[in-house]
Amino acid sequence: MMRDLVIRACRRVLDAVERQKQRETLARCAAVGTAVRLRHPVVIYHPEGLRLGSQVDVGEYTVLRAAGGLTIGDRVLIAAYAVLTTQSHPVPLPRWGVTVTAPIVIEDDVWIGAGAIVLPGVTIGHGAIVAAGAVVTQTVEAFTVVGGVPAVPIAQVPHDMEPR
Repeated sequence: MMRDLVIRACRRVLDAVERQKQRETLARCAAVGTAVRLRHPVVIYHPEGLRLGSQVDVGEYTVLRAAGGLTIGDRVLIAAYAVLTTQSHPVPLPRWGVTVTAPIVIEDDVWIGAGAIVLPGVTIGHGAIVAAGAVVTQTVEAFTVVGGVPAVPIAQVPHDMEPR
């Protein structure tokens, strides 16, 4: 009985710490809509370059590198272990200590699967799906499912109905 009370009290404290950590992280972002959930641990580099829409859910162990500008629209799901990076190294030498940046835009109603990687300069169109483990190197058209390394179109998303 006493053990259960202690466990519940500890969980409440840990939950409160988690909520506070999320508030502090989001407060550093360029813009944040409503109902944004970060399932910590989430790593955000350069939060001042991150713009989050409303109803965004970011899975645990996700890395968001926003130095080049990262915009995430409304009703976006980003599964665990995803990496969205606006920063890379140049192909020509020297590479060490040299970075290049390009923005990423994730439009509304996008789902990015677990372990997917989105590279600099990519736009993922409205309603698109990025399959788990995909590496997105080019823009994804609206209502397109992409998968593979590098990601290529593999299906279309039905979009007869309006979003809720």
